[in-house]
Amino acid sequence: MQKLLLRRALLALGLVLAASAAIFALISAAPGNVAALIAERAAGPGADAQMIVRIADELGLNDPLPMRYGAWLMDALTGDFGVSLRTGKPIAEEFAKRIPITGALLVGGGVIALLLSLGMGLLGAASNGGPVDKGLHGLSLVGASTPNFFVAAMLVIVFSVWLGLVPTFGVRGFSGWVLPWLTIALFPACVLARVVRVNLQEIMARPYATTGFAKGYSRGGVLVREALPNIAVPFITTFGAQFTLMIIGSIVVETVFALRGVGSFFIDAIRFRDFIGMQASLLLFVVFFVAVNFIADLICLLIDPRLRRAKGA
Repeated sequence: MQKLLLRRALLALGLVLAASAAIFALISAAPGNVAALIAERAAGPGADAQMIVRIADELGLNDPLPMRYGAWLMDALTGDFGVSLRTGKPIAEEFAKRIPITGALLVGGGVIALLLSLGMGLLGAASNGGPVDKGLHGLSLVGASTPNFFVAAMLVIVFSVWLGLVPTFGVRGFSGWVLPWLTIALFPACVLARVVRVNLQEIMARPYATTGFAKGYSRGGVLVREALPNIAVPFITTFGAQFTLMIIGSIVVETVFALRGVGSFFIDAIRFRDFIGMQASLLLFVVFFVAVNFIADLICLLIDPRLRRAKGA
């Protein structure tokens, strides 16, 4: 088990290193001169060529690409992501203020997606082709096909403008999180609901489900006692994948609801050609992607000994 975990951890580390190298290379190849941008914002139109050359030398922009990547990566490992070209502040300070907001958005949305998907999947399986099952199937298809920005707009119009129940934007207590959480949770909840429904339907045809009926359990009892625990691995795997994709949804949700999280920082960095901010944000996204999938994989290994035997073999 320890060797398996070590292999998975090394694989995750390798993925982060490979992705960080790709990010650095792509941002470095983007059109624009970082030294010229810094000079223009420091001296205005009066920035001359000598000043640009001096800034480039100070930042090491004339060094070979591998050397620049190594220096950037070592600084990032120590928590130094550089200084934002847009705000002039250390990016680590920006992240310290913004990560809790994005974290609250993702955790709240993840909990709602988890509960909604399990509820919809179980209700659909209990109905088993009935009106409830068909209705939930149609709802899942609509939810999985609707973009976040449209969902956000509809929720704001109905619950904020028409009913006045929650704030339109910004974080103003618990009520300020309701619409962002619902917006970011809808897509993964609908996708996961179909995963739960399809896997439960398959499990209900297994012999141990038939044995549950022979014991006198109702269909709902068999679903909860026998079927639900046996879909834990595919559900956790899919939930991990959908949870990582929520970081992409957070970029849209934070922008629509004026939440000052990492997603909105990334959008601002793109608008203002803040290459250093873009690099740091993308690296943070990659670490999040890999870490969440690693944790989901680890949980699956811990709860299912068959996977440990298969991986060990």
